[in-house]
Amino acid sequence: MSPLPSIVLRGNVVEKPTNPNELILEAWAQGLLVGSLVILSFITLANMRRGVLLHKLILLELILGLWQGFWLFFKSPIHAWWLSVAAIFLNASWSLHNVIAWMKIKPFLSKPASYIFIGTIILAQPYWILEIYANFAYFHGANHLFLKTRPWEALCRDPWWIITTVLLFWVIKTQYEITLREIVRISPRFGIMLLSMLVSIVFIVLDILTVTNVLKLAGPTGINPFWKLAFVFKCLTDAVVLDDFKMALDRLRAFKISRLGSFSGDMSDSRSHGDATLVATWEEMEREANALQTVRSPDGDYIHASNFPFKPRRARRAQKDSVVSPDYAYLRDPNAGLAPEDIVPSALEDRSTTMKQSTQKQHSRHFFDNPQAQDSDDMLAESDYAAALREVTRDSGSPRLPGAT
Repeated sequence: MSPLPSIVLRGNVVEKPTNPNELILEAWAQGLLVGSLVILSFITLANMRRGVLLHKLILLELILGLWQGFWLFFKSPIHAWWLSVAAIFLNASWSLHNVIAWMKIKPFLSKPASYIFIGTIILAQPYWILEIYANFAYFHGANHLFLKTRPWEALCRDPWWIITTVLLFWVIKTQYEITLREIVRISPRFGIMLLSMLVSIVFIVLDILTVTNVLKLAGPTGINPFWKLAFVFKCLTDAVVLDDFKMALDRLRAFKISRLGSFSGDMSDSRSHGDATLVATWEEMEREANALQTVRSPDGDYIHASNFPFKPRRARRAQKDSVVSPDYAYLRDPNAGLAPEDIVPSALEDRSTTMKQSTQKQHSRHFFDNPQAQDSDDMLAESDYAAALREVTRDSGSPRLPGAT
């Protein structure tokens, strides 16, 4: 959090660093911290949903961490008071970050593991109370207890974050049929989140090496910017994907399934096994798609008719059958534009191949008859995604670690 080696005392207050190299390094680190957290706060405000506790906690985490980046502007002894008071909010932000990590990874934890996770976070709070006192005492010249407590800071701050990162990668590998390359292609936002988690751990390691004097920085006071960089990337991880990890991964898998052409043929779908026919599976998924009112995309945006500024116009075809009443003149026949041999399935051909060819032929004829049908097809693709998301959510339930109840 602060420089560790001996700093010159003036009266009862620790002097600010006077070395030009240290001032440049500390000013750069504070500017990065404040600027990054301000931008992430506005991004969080723009993306957060009303009434979601997790989103509010992420915004609070960002606001609490801001104030440690201003003490260099004040003269002595105000800078020491600002640094020590701001450290209270910074420590609270770090503890809140661990609570947010628990809330995001909780769907993949069993009840005992979840209790141990949040329980150990609570047990670490006495250390932060001691750290607050040590910070005040050190920067006001009372004692040097802070020099002894600071090396233990990472132990009471980062284990839960490292466990969350490792567990998330393990869950993706073992419980979701999706690769990291597919994740990045489907949702670059989720890929940025995973990269930020890894980068934050790198800076955590550098911070530990610095405070234990394994890595020595230039200058007599050893200004350490690594904890600020680690904190920025932790906050980026929270802000770039506001929802819990299971919800985000379910959206990614549903989006992938909905783009396979026919998600009813997915072997992970329990309804594709047994005596159920393919047509029955399609009909059931169509009913679920119609029942689903609002669905979020992999990056958290609504897919809903009210969110589109222009409603797609329905493709209208000229009435060709005098038997159809005028009220139903614009209902599109699913077999319209198909040759008779394409309507009736052949016993000599593979059923799936025939159906696929007839569907492609129907789509091409319908598109050339009415170019506006492309808008309707886009809405059908959105409906496919909605149905796939409902199926993934229902079948996946709450995937947990082995042995979870």
